[in-house]
Amino acid sequence: MAGTHISVIQICTAKSKSSPKDGEVRRVRGFLKYNTLMKKDKLKNNIDPKDLMAVERATTGLFGTAISLIILGFVVEKFELFLHLASAQIKSKSTHIPQLAHIDFYKYLGVGIVFIGVLLALFTYRYYVRWINHLEKKEMDTDKPIYLMLALFIAVIGALLIFAMLVW
Repeated sequence: MAGTHISVIQICTAKSKSSPKDGEVRRVRGFLKYNTLMKKDKLKNNIDPKDLMAVERATTGLFGTAISLIILGFVVEKFELFLHLASAQIKSKSTHIPQLAHIDFYKYLGVGIVFIGVLLALFTYRYYVRWINHLEKKEMDTDKPIYLMLALFIAVIGALLIFAMLVW
């Protein structure tokens, strides 16, 4: 630590050509401590911290998508409940609406979306572990399969909703 302190003072005096201010010493000392920790972490795990943080950001994004899908499925399923209440209200007025015959579709669609959200959350952990293994081995891989699955799932859900709106 004493060697670090001397180098901090030397850095500050060389930088400002005068005695170092307390704030400058703390800032440079923090910078050296951060770099030392990063170098130790890089050597210990053999993973660059920037790569690790990038994987964690991508994983967090996938978890956010999974949570969004679960919430969307819940909303779609509760829309089915709203339709049941509306149909009970309309039936009391003896008006027949053919679109209300397919109310159960939204229940199954909502449950399916929640199920896919749960699967995505479980897959995200597998994704994270796989990327950590790739980084430890210094390998690179692409994420094409997960994005293809997400794109296809969203397209299918959109097509089902369009079909439900147009046909029923």
